Amino acid sequence: MSGVRRGRKPSDRVCFTLNKSVEEMSGYSNLEHGKGARQAKKWYDKGTVERTFKPGDLVLVMATIKPNKLAASWMGPPDTVIIQISETNYRVSFPNRREKSQIFHINLLKLSQKGRNCKCRIERTFGEGSLKEKCTPEELGELERVLNRHRKLFSNDPGRTDLIEHNIVLISDQHIRIRPYRTSPRQTEILKQEIKRMLDLGVIEVGESYFSSPLILVEVPGKDQRPCIDYRKLNSVTRAEYFPLPNIEERVKAVASAKYITVIDLTKGYWQIPLSPQAQKYAAFSTPFGSYRPLTMPFGLLNAPYCFSKFMATLSQV
Repeated sequence: MSGVRRGRKPSDRVCFTLNKSVEEMSGYSNLEHGKGARQAKKWYDKGTVERTFKPGDLVLVMATIKPNKLAASWMGPPDTVIIQISETNYRVSFPNRREKSQIFHINLLKLSQKGRNCKCRIERTFGEGSLKEKCTPEELGELERVLNRHRKLFSNDPGRTDLIEHNIVLISDQHIRIRPYRTSPRQTEILKQEIKRMLDLGVIEVGESYFSSPLILVEVPGKDQRPCIDYRKLNSVTRAEYFPLPNIEERVKAVASAKYITVIDLTKGYWQIPLSPQAQKYAAFSTPFGSYRPLTMPFGLLNAPYCFSKFMATLSQV
């Protein structure tokens, strides 16, 4: 017997009705989803500011720090915007990199603000803080006159002692030569500035040696970046010396009953101790842009702490 049973709908009509119901519900779902998305965008964009860059603008780029791939920071010096690719993407030039330009999202760019040049007059005062509470105006005036009379002793530039000289004695005939570490353009620029500062202070000189240790840039979040020489290989073939280091508890106990305690911090204390000609050759270091010899005792040498402690003991007996 052919045909459809009485009381039942044909299968094609059932499928048609079902598809129509699905389309209607899908439309309602898309409509509600659109309302929710617009509401979420409204709250997400609350407080945002529309930003645009013009070709030629100097910008800073948000990038990861090389020693720590999970940390990001604004990198300089400022780079130049070449062209706007889309509503949110810009092409930025990098003249000192292998890739001369790169595309960045606007959220990774920040306009570089150049500060105004201004002249300030700075006067050193001694009547502030605890001194003002514990000293009379006459005593503060006397202290200021003493400091002005000996201002060369309170300079920010390190001096040079003639009481001691640091020497390096090796226990092996092995020549330590390590290639300079690779650095980013930003790190190279910082190292060049630090090298120039050390040359101006006279603590290093341009020169080559058959010994060479690499110079690295130590970057610690929240602290100033500082260059350090990796002397681990040189220290492994250096004869160790010993001089007793001061005990802090004994020093505190010695001055505990004093009425006045004077604390003086040396400016770059290690740099005030000269190196012997032999030590200058052994302590030579290299960078991607040149080789140098230290004229004073750098940080990182095996016997540097003991030499400095010996210097302080000798100085206290003079």
